[in-house]
Amino acid sequence: MAQTLPTPDITHPPTIDRPGWIPPHITHDWDPSPYAYQTEEELMAAGGLHGRILTYIVELVRHFIEARGSTFLVDTFMLYRDANHVKQRIAPDLLLMPLRFPPPSAYDLDEEPVPHLVIEVTSPDSRPQDLEDKVNLYLGLGIEAYLVIDAITSNGNVREQIDLYLWRLVHGQPQAILPASDGSFPLPELGLDIWAEGQRICFADAATGALLRDMEQAERERDAAERGRDVAERERDAAERGRDVAERERDTERQARLALEARLQALEAKLKESTSD
Repeated sequence: MAQTLPTPDITHPPTIDRPGWIPPHITHDWDPSPYAYQTEEELMAAGGLHGRILTYIVELVRHFIEARGSTFLVDTFMLYRDANHVKQRIAPDLLLMPLRFPPPSAYDLDEEPVPHLVIEVTSPDSRPQDLEDKVNLYLGLGIEAYLVIDAITSNGNVREQIDLYLWRLVHGQPQAILPASDGSFPLPELGLDIWAEGQRICFADAATGALLRDMEQAERERDAAERGRDVAERERDAAERGRDVAERERDTERQARLALEARLQALEAKLKESTSD
């Protein structure tokens, strides 16, 4: 069963230090680690199709966003204060943060800037929360943009057409953002546009329109370029052979012409000799 998410409140300073995820029966000597006392849902194994999608996205955009001074935390606890100022935790699939090394083991909003963007990839169990409860939670924390990639069906397969949903803070209120006429959503936090073509998630440089290519696409393009170079090389070789053949033919014709001229000159000389006699 999906958990009810505590309501965030960022209008008051933190006053209570006991985290809300500590079970009530533990009254002393509680573990201060943000990864202690995880629920069954929080301990849900990473990987599988959900993990592959996250890995694909990170590998596709990592170099681009790192060049812009940002990076993604993957499935890392973000710590925040609820309406009662109790520290709570939630682990967005992807959290955009300023690039630094090493990255934090948990992203504590008492110490870190509010992220500009978080992304969730739906799973069969999390889909209602991802598309409803987390909208108010994330944007209520002051996060500017929240993107949901609705990619996995209720039986655990990839959707024939992946759907994207984007919300933004507009005048302090969550607002659903409609895609552009081409189906893409602008993500200025990344400097990228995102859209889905069937089961494929696509990103393009918002400034140039250049498509970000994954390793498979880059390999196909390298293979195609290599085949093109091979074809061009064969064409150059054929043209060179053609030029050689043409040159030999011109030499043969020149030699035949010279030989003919020599014979004509010899005949003319003999003719002159015979007439003079």
